[in-house]
Amino acid sequence: MAHRLLAGGADVTLVADRDVEAILSGSVTSTQIKFPRTLDLEATAGLAFWSLQVPRIAGIRFVMSVDREPKVRWSGHFSRPAQSVDQRTVFSRWLSAFVERGGRLEIADPSLSEIDSRAEHFDLTVVTRAGRELASCFPPDRSWRLPAEPMRKLAVLYLDGVVPDPDDLGTYVALPGVGEVISYPGLTGAPGHERRCDTVLFEAVPGGPLDVFSREETLPDHFARAMLLIKSFLPPEVADRFRQAIPTDAGASLVGSVVPVMRQPVGTLPSGAPVLGGGDVVCRMDPGGAQGANNAVRCASEYGDAILRHTGSFDREWMAATAAPWLADVAHPAARWTMTLLDPPPPVQDLMLAAEHDPGLADAFADIFDRPANMDALSAGT
Repeated sequence: MAHRLLAGGADVTLVADRDVEAILSGSVTSTQIKFPRTLDLEATAGLAFWSLQVPRIAGIRFVMSVDREPKVRWSGHFSRPAQSVDQRTVFSRWLSAFVERGGRLEIADPSLSEIDSRAEHFDLTVVTRAGRELASCFPPDRSWRLPAEPMRKLAVLYLDGVVPDPDDLGTYVALPGVGEVISYPGLTGAPGHERRCDTVLFEAVPGGPLDVFSREETLPDHFARAMLLIKSFLPPEVADRFRQAIPTDAGASLVGSVVPVMRQPVGTLPSGAPVLGGGDVVCRMDPGGAQGANNAVRCASEYGDAILRHTGSFDREWMAATAAPWLADVAHPAARWTMTLLDPPPPVQDLMLAAEHDPGLADAFADIFDRPANMDALSAGT
């Protein structure tokens, strides 16, 4: 969004809590797959720095496995390939480019009182990342009934040495009652030194046999546990691809969980000043639906365009009206899709089974990741 506003002639200050060096030397921040419509927006903003070297993700290889034995399997293709680039690589390059293009970047982690005192000096303050105190300025959206606890316990590793899928597909292994193991190719490394990698995400039903990772453990511990789980739970044809895998770097693992959150997009600072929320501050979901990065880019693009079009004051009414299309068309469908994937109702389970015998249905199912709003049409069989 800062890039979009800068290109449109706005006077914009971007505040980030880490500089380029800290980002590159730190641990991975998440998983991410960006789908075609998101990639188009990045290209339009002049931010598609890796489009010619990032591995393509042509679709999904879905496997439902019990005791390492595939019970259901099918392949669905996206309308156009998706991509995954380590967010350490992305954020470090984008921050550098923002400064190179004349942007004002501040490295700081301001307190709520500091944000409040500074907000009066700006026409508009937008919050897209927030700790507990700042996030509490945004009221919960009571129209959503969300679990009070994480739906999955999570662990992600970035790996070198994984044998590529022969068809350039990402792999989604569903383990009934246990969780999911999701893997796909990507790109990692400091700008100018990027290389291929693979990401593997463990989505564990809390308390189940995949729920074995601890934040207090080290990368070697995480890696050893991951390799044991792959050997113990994945079908041999999938597990064998990881036999020579090693972590990409010293920060190649992340362990945690996500409590689903849906907040109202207009927050109120202690002084009473309104602020506009976007991205994870407003809609935060488990990464198993592969929607977080796409939600953020779509939000950034829509907010940026709305700001540049506007000629009046950025009051509460404008903030609510600006956020409404993103919420209705992007964030809310993405949240419903994610929760459906993690706890599929019988009709969706039937579709996942039927896709094994219907390539068109398999492709339509895969393409919902790029267009979650189409989920209802898929469920209706249209």
